[in-house]
Amino acid sequence: MTDFTRIFFALWPPDAVRSAIATQAEPLLQNHKRIVPVANLHLTLAFIGNIETAKLVDYREAAATVHTQAFDLILDRAGTFSRAQVLWLGCSLVPTEIQVLVERLNNALQHCGYTPDHRPYVPHLTLARKYRKKAPQDVMVNIPWAVRDFCLVESRPAQGGGGVEYHVLESWPLVDGAAVED
Repeated sequence: MTDFTRIFFALWPPDAVRSAIATQAEPLLQNHKRIVPVANLHLTLAFIGNIETAKLVDYREAAATVHTQAFDLILDRAGTFSRAQVLWLGCSLVPTEIQVLVERLNNALQHCGYTPDHRPYVPHLTLARKYRKKAPQDVMVNIPWAVRDFCLVESRPAQGGGGVEYHVLESWPLVDGAAVED
């Protein structure tokens, strides 16, 4: 029998950023039941899904070839994807570096058989699921995040059932300052 795992690549917020998200997003989440646990907060770069566990090494090697500059994000706007019923935090100004990171990661992962999403990349951090309302426009958030690496994350069923837990398997640093060659 073949062993499978469920993976994705993401930006993983440091604890201080997670704490700021939990505090500043609280007014958005009042009386909502399907809130993403603080420990699971992340910004997905590429969702891979289920793969044979033996192929993890291929994905790790592909990610290790991705080099781009570190950058700063400011999570300062809330929004919803009504069709997916998701409440999210995002950026009013999307840094070019995140688009470059996603493009380079997608190109590297294609060698593993990954097919990138055809839709334009919209960086967002999911706060809640089964969210059927519009995002409140009167709630102000301003969360700076110095992004210095990206991660390979595994999704596992939560202990005791109900939901999932995310586990960072490996991370790769982004280059600080100097220009990065293609």
